[in-house]
Amino acid sequence: MTEHWRPRPPTADPRRFQGDLRAVCGAFHVHAAARPAGLVTAERFGGFDLVRVATNARAIERDATDAMRDHVPHYFLIRQLAGRSHMAQRDHRVTLQPGDFFLASSTRASLFRYEGSSVQASLHLPRAPLSDAFGKAAAGGLHLPGDSVMGRAVGRALRRLAGQVDELAELLAIAQGGGDSGLRLADAAQGLIARRASDPALTPALLAETLGVSLRCLQRALAAVGDTASGAIAARRMALVRDLLRQRSDLTVTACAAAAGFPDISRFTRDFRAAHGCTPGQYRRTPRPDAAPNVAIRQDRPQARA
Repeated sequence: MTEHWRPRPPTADPRRFQGDLRAVCGAFHVHAAARPAGLVTAERFGGFDLVRVATNARAIERDATDAMRDHVPHYFLIRQLAGRSHMAQRDHRVTLQPGDFFLASSTRASLFRYEGSSVQASLHLPRAPLSDAFGKAAAGGLHLPGDSVMGRAVGRALRRLAGQVDELAELLAIAQGGGDSGLRLADAAQGLIARRASDPALTPALLAETLGVSLRCLQRALAAVGDTASGAIAARRMALVRDLLRQRSDLTVTACAAAAGFPDISRFTRDFRAAHGCTPGQYRRTPRPDAAPNVAIRQDRPQARA
């Protein structure tokens, strides 16, 4: 998303620049500089539209009417490539340095202000999979510093993007839980485990790879909060299988274990007995007054690889 951009001669016609911008990004208004210069280029990246915007405009604005008029709602994942910008959407107002990300919703008003010349890349992501990952939380205005835990993880996910946004959507959904202060590595790992534990392919090594750190670095971060990667994954799977055993009487014990992400049924039975003092079948038959909410089984999907 950043490495191969080569500038072309910019246009000094603000109307042409705004027209080019509207053609690929939708309805925006350009607040031109005294001596305007700008360039919009578009290409395909990882199966999605990628737009690069080089400008010295004072600002680029999308008001509420513009947002309502556009007919294809999506998200803009913007990365600052050069210069600085000030991004505003909803109640979020942040400054982007080179390497930083900003996630903007096309359905909301936004204002992007610039300090002199700026170069940005904007990846246009389909709304549905990201909205599913975010749930009820509004994601427009999310800021990810490029050197943060989640900024590095998102950058890594983009390098292996290939027509599917599941991994990227998960990482952005986890990132928005960090607030303005961002997430620590241990928090990010726990968030990823909570979303992926039911995938039997999730291992400490894959967890570290997804977050863009070494396994040793990940283990140190989790040890600082009294946990391990393998222990956290196992604990989450055990919680999932307990709920499934209680609530999904239509599934066998083996099916419950598989749905919770346990790859080895024999080891699962031993571990379950060691943790609970009974077999999974006995646990299922023992009444409990505190029934948990229904558990949805995650559908298997292929894991993105570097």
